[in-house]
Amino acid sequence: MESTTVENQKIIDNNHKEIIFLESAGSFTRKYCCNGSDLLLADELSRLEDALPNEKFFKINHLNIINVDYLKKIKGKAVKNVLLQGGIELKISDQKYNDLLMFLKSKYEIW
Repeated sequence: MESTTVENQKIIDNNHKEIIFLESAGSFTRKYCCNGSDLLLADELSRLEDALPNEKFFKINHLNIINVDYLKKIKGKAVKNVLLQGGIELKISDQKYNDLLMFLKSKYEIW
């Protein structure tokens, strides 16, 4: 399993700019890319999270980590969602919603 983790971290490190978001799939993680492809990685999302640059990626719920460079819109009504490039819409957990706003304010100096 350790060699799989190293291989997956290389995939993340070498291609993190192409990743729109990651999604937990039990003990696997699905990586969705801007070219429309996706790849199933044999590692848990929590283990891959440490390999991602924390200035670009944000965990919006227990299943998804997004690349904020592909963030198009945040919906903050009764159901909180992010809209990503390609029309991808994912739910933001209530606990992460304010954290995401603060993260974006610090990254983009939004007031």
